[in-house]
Amino acid sequence: SPSSASATAPEDGAGGAEPSPVQSSRSAAPLADALQALADRDLTSFHALPGSHGDSLRDSAFRERYTALFGSRMPAADVSYSGAMLDSYFSPRGPLREAQRLAADAFGADHTFFLSTGTSTTNRVVLGAFARAGDRVLADRTCHQSVHFTLPGLGVAVDYAPVRSCCDRCPREFADLPRLLEMYGDAVREGRPYDVVVLSAASYDGIRYHLPAVLGALAEIRPDVRVVVDEAWGAAHHFHPALRPLTALGAWGALSRSGPVDGRMELAVTHSAHKSLSALRQGSYLHLVGSEELRRHTAQELFQQHTTSPSWPVLASLDLARAQAVAEGERHLGRSMDLARAVRDAIATDPGLSAYEILDPDRPALRGLLAEDDPLRVMVGLRNVGVSPAEFRRTLFEEHGLYISRECGEAVLLHLHIGVDERAVGRLLDAMRAVQRAHRTPPAAEGRSEHFVIAYPPGIPIAVPGEQMDAGHHRRIAALRAKGSEIYTVRGRGPAPAAGGGTGGAGNGSARP
Repeated sequence: SPSSASATAPEDGAGGAEPSPVQSSRSAAPLADALQALADRDLTSFHALPGSHGDSLRDSAFRERYTALFGSRMPAADVSYSGAMLDSYFSPRGPLREAQRLAADAFGADHTFFLSTGTSTTNRVVLGAFARAGDRVLADRTCHQSVHFTLPGLGVAVDYAPVRSCCDRCPREFADLPRLLEMYGDAVREGRPYDVVVLSAASYDGIRYHLPAVLGALAEIRPDVRVVVDEAWGAAHHFHPALRPLTALGAWGALSRSGPVDGRMELAVTHSAHKSLSALRQGSYLHLVGSEELRRHTAQELFQQHTTSPSWPVLASLDLARAQAVAEGERHLGRSMDLARAVRDAIATDPGLSAYEILDPDRPALRGLLAEDDPLRVMVGLRNVGVSPAEFRRTLFEEHGLYISRECGEAVLLHLHIGVDERAVGRLLDAMRAVQRAHRTPPAAEGRSEHFVIAYPPGIPIAVPGEQMDAGHHRRIAALRAKGSEIYTVRGRGPAPAAGGGTGGAGNGSARP
């Protein structure tokens, strides 16, 4: 906590001496370059990491398996050097210091730390630095579990803002921001103000908070507050002019220029870089806007929370990811937004995708709640396709080599990040057409079923070929899906039965994938 920070707290790399002229460019990657130079040397370590440079595998039967999985270069970059040989993680004075300085400049922060143990650790570090025992904390209920697990151990009093959804047909939840601001104002008027506010401003499901409005309102009510913004999914947004205004650091910069925020409000922003930039998994940025004292408190907390064996490849990837974002981010993000629109347009116009639906939120209503949707996310409804979200995900992964992580009710969430290109979107749409052809059952309005419609479990037909489909079939299918059954459509052999000959199953069936 801040009260225990010593005067000799470890330093970060975002302040201090000027960078060397060679690496003053914002697109330089000093840490990555330094690590590569060491990887290129014929070095043997008498410290740790027997596998570094592949030394322990030179005459091993497992060498080819390591190389097949990790390549020949990765072991050379996975080193345990510290101090003058590369840099000190906790008191950087060389390439790590310069890399963190460049990141702070790129994002518009006063100070930036690199972490190699994920944003869960980053959240613990910043909360430990920002919250003092006895403080009152107003927290976003939709924050990551790391926030909820950390706060009780800090000796603070926590109040949670309520959660709401954006609309009935779009299953996305986020903090009730108008109510959060109301709670903040009420506490000030009652003479018991909140000392820390914690927000989750860029969600997994594609909700972005209108941070210019939220931060501006907090500052107008009471500027003497510390704000933590978990923006795990939003690191890339800072590098496109259409997306930057809603980011925490973009909003802070604009508000600072126009006057609503001043030095009394301090800000921390956490970014899970691998979620949206070309960084290795577990790479995380911690950005600060505030005093040198705040930086020292945070560095001290980092010393207590972070592993003493940082991954230099992960840290170097944060350096490279920032360099790429500065040089190419606007172009890549522009393509991503174009591809997201292409997916929406294809689903709206292509008969081969007619069973799918786009579950976009009610944007005017969302803006009234001080939030907006992320244009890089597409929520696709599967209610009329004939497969559950789980089966849809399995089919795309096993048969088409496409991975989708998120299920939301009867929908799946697509993230059109900068690693998705035109070819990948073409494969996705082809796979979706194949799933529709294989599984979609004709709706009741189309008359008689041409297929067996079978729920598994239990494996008993809901409808048989030639059976007249009606609303009862649809209700039955919806109920079975809700219980976890998967719905299959199977073409029968031979001619369909004559009209009126197959209605016996209609009473306990419902067909409508």
